[in-house]
Amino acid sequence: MQQDEKNKKYKILEPFFKKEKKLREIERETQISYATLKRWVSQYKDSGEKGLAKKIRADKNTFKKVNDDALDHLKTLYKEYHTLPITKIYEKAKKTLNSYNSMISYPTFFRIINNLDENIKLNSIKSVKKNQVYEYAIIQKAVPIPFFYNKNKIFYLTIFYNKENYKMINFIFEEKKRELKNLFNFIRESIIIEGAYPKNISLDFKIDGVSKNLLRSIYFETKINILQEEPDENMLGFVRYIDTDILKEFNKEKIITLEKICIFIKKYLFIEINEEKKILPDEIQKLLYFLNRYKRKIYNNGVRVKNNLYNTPLLKEYEGEIADVFYSEFTNGCVDVYLKDKFIGSAKLIKEY
Repeated sequence: MQQDEKNKKYKILEPFFKKEKKLREIERETQISYATLKRWVSQYKDSGEKGLAKKIRADKNTFKKVNDDALDHLKTLYKEYHTLPITKIYEKAKKTLNSYNSMISYPTFFRIINNLDENIKLNSIKSVKKNQVYEYAIIQKAVPIPFFYNKNKIFYLTIFYNKENYKMINFIFEEKKRELKNLFNFIRESIIIEGAYPKNISLDFKIDGVSKNLLRSIYFETKINILQEEPDENMLGFVRYIDTDILKEFNKEKIITLEKICIFIKKYLFIEINEEKKILPDEIQKLLYFLNRYKRKIYNNGVRVKNNLYNTPLLKEYEGEIADVFYSEFTNGCVDVYLKDKFIGSAKLIKEY
């Protein structure tokens, strides 16, 4: 089987090695992502055809059902080492779980950590936040799904996470690849979900649409530094686990939808609304920069955005005025209305066209 895998990959790459085709052409013809093709080329250059063999994880098929003693041990371990990256905690867990007659894979370990008792997680996160300078990162990866409606389709998984503790805060999974400007609504929503205003956000080099002028504008308006960096290896490894698990989970399903895949991915993430609302009013004001802004005339207590009508009685006394209306694709059930930089109110969607 491994020999077949090597031969198959080499045949796909052969026109590139013979300088007959570029990788982009092969990507279009095979629907295999450019990133994957590039990785195969690198593996071949490093190790020859052996590098193209499918690698089997060392922990594959080694885990058993986690018993209660092992689960208690993981809770204790998490309490003690919650400030470490989750991959480091997993390394510690692997060394100790043998004595509990239990060995688990990384994805299973991650699910267990994310389903621990709520008090443990909340207390742990609060203790991390006390002395933390908030730094977030965004990673974007192409995920090929060869059986989506019997077609080989490329999707993109974008994850917003905390750089200090590798906590995954938010994600989007969709067919299109987003440039930086098209991630603005996502960035704002993610910061509000986490409940803490960042100093820096590291951006995956694969994300397009980055310019010095845009980065300067973001800093001037929000005081957030956007830095382009190579993705963190721990996060890249984790995203590969998700990629592999999606293929395992859905490869036998006749009907697969984006919604089903998103529900599956959510199992890996630690998404929660921070009830303490640590985002201050002046910080919320700065985050308006990341929303879509429209100039709209107020009439009949409402405003129109994207052919939809948003209404609130608060707008009645401003009828006829031109207002700034802020819209987000993630909270499109309402829009925020400002008049001369003064917040008037939130108008709710009452009619969708």
